[in-house]
Amino acid sequence: MLRLIRHAALAATILSAIAGAAGARAQAQETLKIGVLGTLTGPGATWGLAIDGGARIAADEVNAKGGLKVGDKAYKVEIVAYDDQYKAASAVTALNRLAGPDGVRFVLGPIGSASLLAIKPITERDKIVLFTASWSAAVLKDSNYIFRVGPTTQEFAPATIAWLKRTHPAVKRIATVSANDETGWNSQRIQKEAYGKAGLEVVAAEHFERQQTDFRALLTKLLAAKPDSIELDTTPPPTAGLIIRQAREQGYKGLFTKFGGFDVAEIVRTAGADYAEGVVGISQGDPASPEWARLREAYAKHHKNEMGDFVFLFYDAARLLFAGIERAGTATDVDKVVKAIEQSAPFPGTVGPLTWGGKEAYGVDHQIYTPLYLVAIQEGAGRVIGKVDLQ
Repeated sequence: MLRLIRHAALAATILSAIAGAAGARAQAQETLKIGVLGTLTGPGATWGLAIDGGARIAADEVNAKGGLKVGDKAYKVEIVAYDDQYKAASAVTALNRLAGPDGVRFVLGPIGSASLLAIKPITERDKIVLFTASWSAAVLKDSNYIFRVGPTTQEFAPATIAWLKRTHPAVKRIATVSANDETGWNSQRIQKEAYGKAGLEVVAAEHFERQQTDFRALLTKLLAAKPDSIELDTTPPPTAGLIIRQAREQGYKGLFTKFGGFDVAEIVRTAGADYAEGVVGISQGDPASPEWARLREAYAKHHKNEMGDFVFLFYDAARLLFAGIERAGTATDVDKVVKAIEQSAPFPGTVGPLTWGGKEAYGVDHQIYTPLYLVAIQEGAGRVIGKVDLQ
């Protein structure tokens, strides 16, 4: 009996030691919450899901290697996502929740300019480091904690329009279509200026409401101006597809370009492959590349829709953020993290080096410059027809 008791006591001691060691290991790996704020439903969902997908792919890679190494700690990365529904009020509610109860200090998204400008004061007040793809010129001005993860119309319009003039010399008259909000107003203004400077005439400039699906009246007015090419600008891809379909049904035979927020799969889905044939846009990656295939496979583990190119932006943004946190040696001192991110360039991006710029235009070097691809829809798929180097 005594021997049994001694054995039991020894077993208890061993189990206690094992449990203690396991507890110490669990305690050593803390959790770092990263916020995702974007449009996860509705016409702009392809962009919001790209933010979420890119963040989750990068988090999966870090966690598979044992977590984010910060000093003597290892953090497991957890993604906390909210849908802003492309509405400023929803974005404010979501960011306050992220910054408050969720304890988040690093956020990826949003893309909508109205949402971003509404939450911008919160990022300054609460020191929230935020990576966005919002294109408003006001995003980076007087901002210490916001980084823009991809080039905007301001950066690429001269190059894309130069390509258009060179490859389609018969195009002289341009019509533009954009959403009736901060995003559309800003991007259309820049597009119109860039087309004008290039010697092309903007003969029509129309706006639509975000939830609109019937564009026949708008197109009747626009087509009366007899454009050679219609610029779809920052129109959400599913909506762009509807506009393409309805314009073709009304007899339009000219070119479509979408120099902003291109998504081949969504445009083909709503326009149909025949109507979408020949549409040209810009992409963050080459749809035929190994990098695209790798990210597409990883993305499919999190979302059912076809991956869009914005995944490249936010996958690299998350990687850049993680590298900045590790370099700063802290996940709590956001000012040190910001400085480390600023000093990270050139950063090895998925399709090429990422560099910082923008001080002359925006007052701060928080604008990422990255290579862009010109892609045409051919037989329902995206094919690279050129590359734009902005550096």
